[in-house]
This record gives sequence, structure tokens and C-alpha cells, in this order.
Amino acid sequence: MAAIDADDVRVPPIEHRLAEAMRLPSLVVWIIATMMVLVLCAAWHNATGIWSGLEVGGEPFWRTPWRLEIVFAVIFGYVFACGGWIVRCVQRDLDALAPVLAIGPSELAAERAGIGLFSPSALLVACVGGVAAGIAVNLLVNAMLPPGSPALEDRLWRFVRDVLIWTLSVRLIVVVIGSSQRVSQLSERMARIDLFDLRGLAPLARIGLRSALTFALAGSMIAAMAADERTIPVTLITMAIVAAVGAFALLLPVRGAHRAIRRAKDAELLAVRAAIARTRTAALLGGREAAEEAMRLGGLLALEARIAGVGEWPFDVGTFVRFAAFLALPLGSWIAGALVEEPPGLVLPMAP
Repeated sequence: MAAIDADDVRVPPIEHRLAEAMRLPSLVVWIIATMMVLVLCAAWHNATGIWSGLEVGGEPFWRTPWRLEIVFAVIFGYVFACGGWIVRCVQRDLDALAPVLAIGPSELAAERAGIGLFSPSALLVACVGGVAAGIAVNLLVNAMLPPGSPALEDRLWRFVRDVLIWTLSVRLIVVVIGSSQRVSQLSERMARIDLFDLRGLAPLARIGLRSALTFALAGSMIAAMAADERTIPVTLITMAIVAAVGAFALLLPVRGAHRAIRRAKDAELLAVRAAIARTRTAALLGGREAAEEAMRLGGLLALEARIAGVGEWPFDVGTFVRFAAFLALPLGSWIAGALVEEPPGLVLPMAP
């Protein structure tokens, strides 16, 4: 992510500016973008003669393999609308993190304003990477499709669709990782660490969970395409990439706090162990203060144990439970897609 900090001039991604210009909630922007892609899809395929209205060969397209176009449209709308929502949420969580940051209001406002802004070179690199990934996936799928497949007669639409989706997806990854990295670096430098009360760092865990949810939802959409056995290797590889990025996105926002906690913990352990050594020496020497030093030694040993037991990541059990639930989303989507492909009456034996 070094390219994110390469230039002094920073701008928001153009998709964020377009979404903001609509002045609508992100969910509505997602729906509108999805519907626009479906309308363009229908218009294109009617113009090329593959569809007749919303039918293909006399069947509604959603009852044919062409229903995957709905999934692609949903994914396009999602990656288009999601980045702006992520930025706004991270800004709110940064405000919630303010009480444990050793910075003034003006510095906090500057950090808040910087979230969601990226150097043009970083956005250009993301575009190039997305275009390359889209072309590679498109060529790989074409190689897997059998001769005579209707999809091979639709190369131009599929090429443009794949390139656009992958470009927006890579740019979304840059937004999520860049925003998380900025907050992580700030918390590493400025967080006031209280080893016995880490609740003030909870906003960082929320940022990580939200990032993981973002990629879990994307994975669940991709899993809906797993019913197509011909392209399932591409689907599984894509899901593996999304899962890896999601796990990384969970840990990235708290990495800076983790380092700050570890430094504070090491410093306090060093001080306590030095006090233990001095107190132990005094207790062993005997004398009138030996009993008092022995009692003090017990307290210091208990304090050492408590400090040593402090977790170095600001997570709790609920964090891991929610993350496990997110991991189940793609599985649920895959099962739902299988049931759509094969209705329950065909998958399960009918009761007598």
C-alpha cells in the first residue's frame, strides 16, 4: 500500500463522487446501479438478438443459465456503492475513537477528512490491476466453456462486464485497506493505552468486522455462481481470494493498536519485574521490614500476572462469534444457489 501515500494530492475515487452526487443512502445507490446494469444487459441482448424481451428461447431469462446476469448486476451495484459507505463508517468510528487518542480536535478533523482520499497514482494502479484481472478471468472462463456455448456468442458484453466489475472490486479493496491502514497508523502513534481497560479501542474492532463483512457479502454473491460446474474452479479461486482479503481486512485496523498495547505491556512488565527484584532482595535480607516487603512482593507478583494476562488484540468473544457468522454467509449462499438450480423436490427424496 505504499502507493497510497506516494502523492501529496489526494482525491476520492470517482465512483464515490458519483454515488455522493446522488444524495441517496448506499443501499438505494446499490439497487439503482444494479437495475441500470440489468436494463443495459436486456437492451444489449435484445439488440444482438439473443434475447426477445426478457425471454430466451421462450423462457424467462431468470429460468435459464442467463440468470447469472442478475448476480453479476448485483455484484456490480455492490462494489460501486460500497466504498462510500465504508468511508463514512470509518469516519464515524474515528470520532468514537477520539477519547483514547492524544490529539486535538483540529488534528482529529484533519485525519477524518483524509479518510477516503487517495493519490491518483494509487487509483490508477488499482484500475490497471482490475483491468488485468478482469481480462485474465474472462479469458480463463472462455477457455473452460464448451464449444457452442451461448456465452461464447456474447463475448463483448461479458468482456466489458468482467473488466468493469474487477476494476471496481480492486478499487474497493484499495479503499477498505487504505482507510483501515490510516486508522491503524494513527492509533499506533496516538492511542493512550490502559492495559486494564481496552474498551476505548472497540471502534477499531468494529472497523475490522465491517471490512470482513464487506468481503463476506461479496463472497456470498460469488458463491451463488458455484452452481455452474463448468466455471466452478474460477468461482472457488475468486472466493479464496476474497476470503483472504477479508481476513486481512479484519486484522489491519487493529494492528497499530496491537503494537501499541504490546509496547505498553512490555514497558509495564519491565517496571514491575524490576520492582519485584528489588522487593525480593529486600525481603531476603531480613530485618524489621522483611515482613512488609514480603507482603508487597505478593502484590507485585499478582500485578505481574494480571499484566501478563492482558490480551494484545482489542478483540472479545463477540468479535470472533460475529466473524464466524460472516464466514457462514458464502456457504448459505452456495446452498441457496444449489436449491435454485435443483429444487428441493429433485434434491431430496419425496416423502411417501
